[in-house]
Amino acid sequence: MSVMIRSDDRARLKVTGDIEADLAVPTGGTGRCWLSFSDGTLVEAAYGKDDDCRFAVSEEGAGIARIQRDGAADVLRLDWRVEWVTVAAAGNAVRAGRGEPMPVLPGLFG
Repeated sequence: MSVMIRSDDRARLKVTGDIEADLAVPTGGTGRCWLSFSDGTLVEAAYGKDDDCRFAVSEEGAGIARIQRDGAADVLRLDWRVEWVTVAAAGNAVRAGRGEPMPVLPGLFG
């Protein structure tokens, strides 16, 4: 059970496998968008000057994500049972920052 995602152009992402769909890439962004999967995987998709799509796994979920080069663009394969996939424009998605750990207060422990 898996899905594969590839970009045909800047307007659409083709999903095949457990789910078959053409997802619209949000317009008006900086050439970037976020893909979120039901297993918890978060992937950034970024487009170059020649409509080449490059994927980068930002957060790993339960599945195994693999990115392979296919010509000028990437193909993302996620090996896991995928129930849903969603796309968000880069300006419509936020991530929690990885802040500094809390300091140990003197005298608190001992």
